[in-house]
Amino acid sequence: MSVEDKTQLDPIERLNQLERRGAYFEAADLASRLLEHFDPDHLAELEAKSNVGSGAVQSDVADAAEAAVLLEELYTVSFLHVLVVARSGAIENATELYKKYGVANRANEDAQSLGARLIKDRAFEVSGDARTELLREAANAYAAVYDRFGGSFPAVNAATLNLLAGEEAKAGEYAKRTLDACAKETPDTSRRKYYRDASIAEALLASGDVEAAETALKKAGSRKDVDFGARATTAKQLRLVCAARGVDTAILRHIAVPEVLYYAGHIIAPPDCEGRFRAEQEAHIRGEIERYLDAHRPSIAYGSLAAGADILFAEACIERGIEMHAILPFNLDDFVEQSVAPSGGDWKARFDRCLEHFKNSPGGLQQMMTYATDGKFLRDESLYMYGAQLAMGLALLRASVLGTGMRMVVVYDGKGGTGVGTDGSIAMWEELGLPYDVIDCPQSTGPRQQTRAAPPQDDRRTRFPRAIIFGDVVGFSKLQEEDVPRFHDIFMARISRELKSFGERVLYRNSWGDAIYVVFDNAVDAARFSLSIQKIIDEMDFVPIGYDRALRLRLGAHFGPIYHGVDQLCEVETYYGSHVTRAARIEPVTPAGKVYVTESMAAALALSGVDDIDGDYVGPVPLAKDYGEMRMYQLREKG
Repeated sequence: MSVEDKTQLDPIERLNQLERRGAYFEAADLASRLLEHFDPDHLAELEAKSNVGSGAVQSDVADAAEAAVLLEELYTVSFLHVLVVARSGAIENATELYKKYGVANRANEDAQSLGARLIKDRAFEVSGDARTELLREAANAYAAVYDRFGGSFPAVNAATLNLLAGEEAKAGEYAKRTLDACAKETPDTSRRKYYRDASIAEALLASGDVEAAETALKKAGSRKDVDFGARATTAKQLRLVCAARGVDTAILRHIAVPEVLYYAGHIIAPPDCEGRFRAEQEAHIRGEIERYLDAHRPSIAYGSLAAGADILFAEACIERGIEMHAILPFNLDDFVEQSVAPSGGDWKARFDRCLEHFKNSPGGLQQMMTYATDGKFLRDESLYMYGAQLAMGLALLRASVLGTGMRMVVVYDGKGGTGVGTDGSIAMWEELGLPYDVIDCPQSTGPRQQTRAAPPQDDRRTRFPRAIIFGDVVGFSKLQEEDVPRFHDIFMARISRELKSFGERVLYRNSWGDAIYVVFDNAVDAARFSLSIQKIIDEMDFVPIGYDRALRLRLGAHFGPIYHGVDQLCEVETYYGSHVTRAARIEPVTPAGKVYVTESMAAALALSGVDDIDGDYVGPVPLAKDYGEMRMYQLREKG
């Protein structure tokens, strides 16, 4: 953050809005950009300049005032950056940022409480005695913040964490201190009043007074204009208290974040033409969509922007202030040509109005719109389903972060289909066993569809979503010539054995020197293999095989549509395409010993329903060879 930036109010206000909406990934991206050139020396310089003595000359006072403004902005953005990264679940990353920005050195309740929060979050990544020890450490850290500042927030956290650590007496003591602190506080905004009510509820619940706690929760839930981020954070904490007290979590319904919605539906036919969604049905379907949204009031909606059902959903969500995210399957021009313009009428103008809304939203167009692939359509219908998969996965990731449910609604004529579009979305959703609702197209004149098999997978004109892994050994180039044969005989052989255990789910494998390139038919196996070999390498003893230091592997993975064909030079089977190139650019920017995956890979894992692998959001990462940047997650096994 430079003097020229001054960040102004707008970026910081956008950052606050994203945090309050629970849009933690988008908020982390914005904060990262604002702090792109963060320099601890510059921070120290601003702190020194802002402190002037009483006898300072006028120019020094002016400089000090400007420095103080910049310093406050820097404090605000860096604090929020750590907070939103922590709330996204990426605790290791948040802890590194907390140290980098020197947040622990700031003498205020929020900064000190954030440090205690990171200890608390680490506790829930381990189990057994290690968890109990960290819970006690976090409880003591919050207690120290309370002793210093006297606020209800650190007091109630000390109460809860002592309860979870088995310290009943201390839990009761800090619950009482929480109630005393709340009685003295006079919050001046709905959000602060909400947090006071929620702290009272948490203290009462920690003390075992369930009836009074529910009364306080009802009061908290009645507060107007309280954001999803606040509700999600409160509910997450109170679920832990409910579990410790054996209380039904149904009492948390008063503060619950509404469900996340995924929508889909038929493209509307041009006027006077037959189709599965006829133009004459528009007013009826619009009314049904509006009634549905008014009844369910989702928090956030994900879907595409094709003419017809998609745009009707988008318009109705925008009118109701529901946060909207649009996922397009391929580039903008091709999408308009294929999925908007053929419907005629004013659909293109309505599409453009939706884009304009996204541009003016707090996250901006970059966050509100996602391209499943930025390439062309190339008459490849498989891209529609790849886009739908990505939209579903992103919706599930967001629902998970907010601790809320997930629902799909479709505008559908019930006539079956080819497994592409609305029919394919329904099929994927049914596999997950998640709830969905249908808005019927009762006057559809489209023919009854006969389900047909997908095109054969060796069709070289069709791309299919696959999981792609690239890896590279750090330090290989420094090995002595005599060490290289042992490297291949022992190190690479161990990776090969692990790969063979996945059988035919490995579609392709290759290596050159110390590099590996693997294609899996699904994201879950690719993730399991990546984490498994990192664990194997971590546990290897390198001394007996002649190395004086441990070798480390960088692994990057992506899930995207790629071609399957023949390498004309080597005359062997291969996989290729722009998404293979994209995956190859991830590995060089991945830290040694880690597994970085793209957002599409993280979304595919979320859609799979796997519950033992998690992805911690890293943020936008510049790719190798000036290939742009991509939103990255770091894979880890859940404790």
